Amino acid sequence: MLLAITDRHERERIEHALAPLRPTVAVISSPSRPSLIIVDRHALVEARRTHPSLPLLALVRSRADVVSVLDAGADAVLCGSGRAAELRARVRALLRREQGTVAAGTAIRAVGPLAIDFRTHAVSLQGRPLALTPRQYTLLTCLALDPGRVFTKAELARHCWGARPPRSRTLETHIIRLRRRLGVHAPMLVTVWSVGYSLLELR
Repeated sequence: MLLAITDRHERERIEHALAPLRPTVAVISSPSRPSLIIVDRHALVEARRTHPSLPLLALVRSRADVVSVLDAGADAVLCGSGRAAELRARVRALLRREQGTVAAGTAIRAVGPLAIDFRTHAVSLQGRPLALTPRQYTLLTCLALDPGRVFTKAELARHCWGARPPRSRTLETHIIRLRRRLGVHAPMLVTVWSVGYSLLELR
């Protein structure tokens, strides 16, 4: 997902609002081809010229701008500051339009006894539903995108909290609670001291 937002504070707000969608976006995107573009009015023309076929969501401050940005190539428009939930809903709609229904083999990620369905946000452990909070789900899916890789604390904080870093020890607290949810499979979630955490494909 590309963000072409000229105002730094607005970009940080958008990044924070979209943090819960990052696991889903990562599954259906590749480094060479982003899934969609979110732009402000100033970057619209250049973004459409550079990426003529990608879904493009334009952010505008006034309803008077809606017609002009749609005519300039936007696929969808969000007017005003907008609520985070509405922004995520519009992004999901564009992704569905771009990708169609994501194939089950792509949408479901298995890591050892864990299975994560990115379409429904359902997680199962050895075939049984695993109840997670939204933050625990986001943290687990980030680690599950690349099993065995050590994610630094800074990477996980950006992924789960966006541009607003969590308070001290907040990440560690969520890791502890996630381990409790995993029960006897807690050893899958490994601490690499002074660096970060990794999810292993243990059986």
